[in-house]
Amino acid sequence: MKEQKKLNKWLVLCGVVLCNQLVVAQSIEKLYVGMPDALNPTLSKQNRMELIEYYKSGHGDSIANRFGKSAHLLTLDSLNGFVQVKNTPSSSFVMKQFRLNDNKPVLGVIRTVCAPVCQSVIEFYDTTWTPISLQFTMPKAIEWVNKTKVDSANLDLRWVESVLQNGFVSLSFDLLNRTIIAKNNSVDFMSDEDRKLIAPLLDDKPITFELLNNIWQRKP
Repeated sequence: MKEQKKLNKWLVLCGVVLCNQLVVAQSIEKLYVGMPDALNPTLSKQNRMELIEYYKSGHGDSIANRFGKSAHLLTLDSLNGFVQVKNTPSSSFVMKQFRLNDNKPVLGVIRTVCAPVCQSVIEFYDTTWTPISLQFTMPKAIEWVNKTKVDSANLDLRWVESVLQNGFVSLSFDLLNRTIIAKNNSVDFMSDEDRKLIAPLLDDKPITFELLNNIWQRKP
């Protein structure tokens, strides 16, 4: 009898987990299609609906956006609540659904424009598309500076920081985890002369942030 009760509890737990996954699987597409146009003005609601339907039916991964250019659905992961779309040749849209510590569902949106250097903005919403405050501090380009390399190169750190003052950083979500990945693109905006001096002083590794206690904290 005890073994049967344990089995029943296990089955109930599996059912709850499966239901949670199905909710995400059923809702991420609807959330993307039903989002306010102001958050993704390149694609209308009809555009977004057709893009999802074509992709799911295996009839293609692209449509024409409002400006007559091709938009491509790069990733649709219903189970993990993840959508990635190339809206135009120079812009992209990423949306990820995840849960806070209290199990409340949240939507993260990253919009990136490459004109020509890539720069991202990130925002967070509840499932009714009401903005919410979820603390995230955009890293600055100077955070990639390796001070040991600066000293070895016999360069003035203040000059290096001044060159990197107007930095360009792009963001992405990790597909499986509550993680934001930041990449420094600032060297792409520099003159050839500055790039030769600055690029060797920067760490190539992206900076990652994980959500802990509802605050995005930098991982060591």
